[in-house]
Amino acid sequence: MKNIISIIVIIISVATFIFVVEPQYNEIREMQKTETELERVLDNARRLQSLRDDLLEKRQNIAGADIRRLEKLIPESADNVKLILEFEQISNRNNLSIQAASAVKDEEGNESSNQNFDIETNDYGVITLDFSLGGTYNDFISFLEDIEKNLRITDIRTLSVKPSDEGGAEFSFDISIDTYWLKDNI
Repeated sequence: MKNIISIIVIIISVATFIFVVEPQYNEIREMQKTETELERVLDNARRLQSLRDDLLEKRQNIAGADIRRLEKLIPESADNVKLILEFEQISNRNNLSIQAASAVKDEEGNESSNQNFDIETNDYGVITLDFSLGGTYNDFISFLEDIEKNLRITDIRTLSVKPSDEGGAEFSFDISIDTYWLKDNI
């Protein structure tokens, strides 16, 4: 009888371990893994918050004029009208007349040409500006130099030069320019 009671107690103990203790132990182990992951995520969030605070502090230390220059370098929005007006001012300073202008905004930041960029994200958009100018060759060279010195990042895609219908020293310049703007991906 003593052996039977001992065996029953052992069987009940093993059954209790298998059906009660082990599932709870596994659940606790899973919770510990989750806790470790959550602590890692919390540490990353704290680091990101610290980095954000450092960046905000650095931005506050930048002079207002420098911020305006950075915003002109790569604006945060695509304003086609403002862009065309900006190039019109440059052309007027160089005695060139804009005869036709059009702008196309590429929301995806994809390049249709075969250029490869070492950029993993498309945090930028591309505006392609096509326009025709009329004027002398020297004025056009001055126009290109002004574009080169301009703060806004621009890439000249295509350029064609044709003699003017009127003849003389006048030329017709067809130019296609890419310029960039930052997307708000936050």
